[in-house]
Amino acid sequence: MIAPKSVSFTTAFIMMMQITQAFIVVPPNAAGVSPLVEQVRVVPSVVDLSSAPVASSSNVLISQIMLAAADANNKAPAAKSTNVASGSGVSITDIHYDGIVPKTEADEYVIISNNGSNNNVPVDVSGYYIYVATTGTQGPTFYFPKGSSIKPSSSVRLYTNEIHKETGGYSYGSGKALWNNNGGLAVLKDSNGKKLGEYKYKPAQ
Repeated sequence: MIAPKSVSFTTAFIMMMQITQAFIVVPPNAAGVSPLVEQVRVVPSVVDLSSAPVASSSNVLISQIMLAAADANNKAPAAKSTNVASGSGVSITDIHYDGIVPKTEADEYVIISNNGSNNNVPVDVSGYYIYVATTGTQGPTFYFPKGSSIKPSSSVRLYTNEIHKETGGYSYGSGKALWNNNGGLAVLKDSNGKKLGEYKYKPAQ
C-alpha cells in the first residue's frame, strides 16, 4: 500500500485561493526569482478537491479561514429601514361611523390622538392626511392644513360635514356619509406619504 502524498502548507493555501478567486504575489528571493511563483492569476473554475491528497492540517486551516469569513458576514449590521414614518405617536383611535343626522350623517367623525412617548411636545400634523379605504383603494381624503398640531395626550375630531372648534374644527365637508355602517377601514399617513397607521372597525354583533 502506497501512503498518500502530503501537500505543503503553501500549496494548500494556493488551492484555497483558487477557490476564492484571488491574486497571490510571492516576494522573490535574493536571486530575484520567486521560489514558487511570481504571480498566480486565478481563472474562475470548478476545483475538484476530492482528487487532491491534501494533508489534514491544511484542510483544518482552510476550514478555519472559510468559517471566519462566514462568521464575519453573519455579524454585518442590518440596514436600517427607510420606511419609518415620523410622528408615530399620532394615530386614529376611534371612528364614530353611525351618525344621527338623517341621510347625510354629517355628524360622523374620526378621532386622531397624540399618544407619543414625548408627552411634552405637540405634534405638527400639517400635511398629514386621512382617507377612507373601505373598498381597498384610496377614497375620500382629508389633508390637515398648514399649522395644524395635536397637543400632548390630546385628540382632535375630523367630522364628515360639521365644524366643532372645541375639537379642532376639522371637517371633510362631504355632503354624504363617508363611513359604512357595516364596517370599514381608515388610513392615516404623514406629509411624506408614509403610513402612520390604520383603523379597522365593524359593528358589534
